[in-house]
Amino acid sequence: MSMNPRTVRIAVLGDPDTGKTSLISTAANDTFDARPVPTLPPTKLPLDFTPERVPILLTDTSAKPEDARALDAVIRESDAVVVCFDPRKPITLESVRTTWYPRVQAVNPDIPIILACCKADRLSERDSPSVRERVERVARDLPNVECCLNCSSKFNRMVHDVFYHALKAVLYPLQPLYDRTDRVIRQAAIRALKRVFIIFDQDKDGTLSDSEVNAFQSLCFGISLSAEELRGIKQVVRQQVPNGYTDTGLTLEGFLFLQGLFIERGRLETVWQILRRFGYNDQLRLSDELLDRVNVHLPPDQVLELSDTAVAFLQQQFTLYDARDEGMLSWEQLQGLFSTAPSLPNEWQNERVNRLMVCGTYGAVHNLDAFIARWRYCALTDPRVTLAHLLYLGYEGAPGDLLVRRQRRRPDKRHREEMAERTTALCYVFGSAGCGKSTLLRALAGRRAEGEAAAGAGAGGGGTGGGGGGGAPPLTALATVRCDDGRDRTLALVEVPEDLTNELLTAATLSGRPATSSSSSPPSSAHLLPHPSASHPPSSSSAPAAAAAAPSASSSNAAAGPSAEPTAAAAAAGPGPGASASAPPASPSPSPSPAGGGFFSSAAAGSGAVYSLPDLSRCDCAVFLFDSTSADSWAWAQRSMLTLCGLPGCESLPVVLVGTKDDVGMCGELRERVLAATADLALPDPLPAAAADVAAMGGVFRHVLGASFLTPEAHIPDTPARKDRRRLQRRLVIGGVALAAAALGGYCLYAMYWGGGGGGGEAMAAAAAEGGDARAAARGGGGGGAAGSGVTSGGGGAAAAGVGGGDGTTAPAAEGPSSLGDRLGSLFSLPGASFLAR
Repeated sequence: MSMNPRTVRIAVLGDPDTGKTSLISTAANDTFDARPVPTLPPTKLPLDFTPERVPILLTDTSAKPEDARALDAVIRESDAVVVCFDPRKPITLESVRTTWYPRVQAVNPDIPIILACCKADRLSERDSPSVRERVERVARDLPNVECCLNCSSKFNRMVHDVFYHALKAVLYPLQPLYDRTDRVIRQAAIRALKRVFIIFDQDKDGTLSDSEVNAFQSLCFGISLSAEELRGIKQVVRQQVPNGYTDTGLTLEGFLFLQGLFIERGRLETVWQILRRFGYNDQLRLSDELLDRVNVHLPPDQVLELSDTAVAFLQQQFTLYDARDEGMLSWEQLQGLFSTAPSLPNEWQNERVNRLMVCGTYGAVHNLDAFIARWRYCALTDPRVTLAHLLYLGYEGAPGDLLVRRQRRRPDKRHREEMAERTTALCYVFGSAGCGKSTLLRALAGRRAEGEAAAGAGAGGGGTGGGGGGGAPPLTALATVRCDDGRDRTLALVEVPEDLTNELLTAATLSGRPATSSSSSPPSSAHLLPHPSASHPPSSSSAPAAAAAAPSASSSNAAAGPSAEPTAAAAAAGPGPGASASAPPASPSPSPSPAGGGFFSSAAAGSGAVYSLPDLSRCDCAVFLFDSTSADSWAWAQRSMLTLCGLPGCESLPVVLVGTKDDVGMCGELRERVLAATADLALPDPLPAAAADVAAMGGVFRHVLGASFLTPEAHIPDTPARKDRRRLQRRLVIGGVALAAAALGGYCLYAMYWGGGGGGGEAMAAAAAEGGDARAAARGGGGGGAAGSGVTSGGGGAAAAGVGGGDGTTAPAAEGPSSLGDRLGSLFSLPGASFLAR
């Protein structure tokens, strides 16, 4: 059982002269002080005061009005409160109800309270029943009062018990487990205990057999039950709970009855020992200590995905709750699946709220592919929460077995095998309003494209972009897609509205990113990208505002409402397409973002969540859509792609271009511009797509997954920024080579210069031998470059070392050659006289 090592702080409150100071003094010193000081300083009890050996700090308080602020600070910092009263002064007991309890609740609402009936030695046997009745009447109206104890500091009676019960109220709190008013176990405790029950139900028959009960007993308490003890438990349960014990074993109802019995009898440590053995904290959530066993804080080039172990566990859970073997989980069955978790995750709420569309769902009904795809998406975007919910579902192995670390965006071919192991791709979809972003997402999720007639721009024209502002989460679609390598992977497309893209571009421009000027980049003088339609002006908010608040909302008539008729494009995307018959709402309700892990961060503001800019460094691929019939739409997509791919962390971002409304056709001039631009960027030609073309839509989804994992190096645009970096690298390499060559040449000259001294001496010795000057030969080592003939003349002395003077004396030897010509002459063994003559 995990004990909290921190010091437990207990505040002692009460009216004046109720025995607060004497209670603390007697507990600390085991002696009674007849004349205590008015207020004691904070007093620490010895570690052996309780069996748990937990440090306890007692704080005496003053009831004077001038000490009110200090008193509130003490209550706020304390873990438990002991309120003292004098049984012979009824007004002090009434003050507990009218003064002290409300004050504690106002400052620290959840703190446990112990009532201490001090000076109990002054009570006669005749007074005790009436005092007990008054105390019970007061305590009945105060829910946070754990217990009331009679104590006497003078005779050191029950003093230790007062603080021990306060300590137990901190270590084993009753409030999270039990509702005193209704006298029932709280729902959060039922969910936690049900998880424990499910873990020990190894055969999944809904009951605990005798062997399973003993396994539970051994793991939690270290002992096994005898056959007689098991019979006693069965008898008690059968008497109190008719359905608590069946022929196959102890049911969940009987198991909860036994835990409630422990609670009602004050054996809270027994229940908490069970819960903490399975990783729960005092709030009945899985503790950070358990979840921190898996490191979810990874660099942008790494990602966590569901492991094969986790997928097998989820498939087992799906089969277990699919009682009728229909291959589907209804809403009620999903609620049963998550009945051991504190709450239903946001990603599993109604798609009207979270705007998360999943292929293979029919309203709230999920087939197996949709079930696994949603879990894969949750693991990719918020691995810590996903890990917690997998454990809540009853996984009993090591938490580290549920998630596996994989590489993200490694464009070089050396890591292609590592990238091919990825199972889930997160891709952002960019495009101007009306180009078909929502239609593409609906096709992936198996939803019929809404607003086609309203768009009035051909069969491929979907609704307008939207769903990122005004507090609504971004529109997201999931599906299981079979890739070109034959493996099934999960594709998640997240729509980025045009106004949010403009915010990204504004932030990039104002942060000092270099402008993208190239033959492939159309000229633009504005910081914000101009909207292709005059009816939708671009956003004009500044970069700081863009980073802190959501952009202005653009209503989307392509909200996440499902359709009753699935499209055939979903069949190309993955098995089991489906849709709901419900219609989309006009304005989705705000909810927490379904995409965690830094993709779409949210902050509470006003009436709902506010979604900020997406983190492009953590996506696997960017899809840029443009209307094949609009040159402005292509220019917008081109400019946004060049700018966004130049952001930090996006230099190796694979890009897929998609030309929508292909059934209408692209004019020849625009086609030439598009092909020229893609050739200049070293990108494949844009993929044609139309809402009515099922095969084309399915090909787009497969191509996006291939660009993400199979051939990312072929889809990285050669942007002007990338070309500039490459040119800079080339110049640096050339400069480095030139510098190295110069250094090497200098070193060679230096080495030859010092090595040439010996060579010059040898040459001079040879010349001296020819000229008959033995002295020059003897001094030949004096340096290179002496007068090669070594002649001695009367008036002229050669400018060489070892040359004799005309008077027969020897001139001092020079240290070396006096000029570069002399040095080179000595190096190449040229005759000194002729070299000097030249």
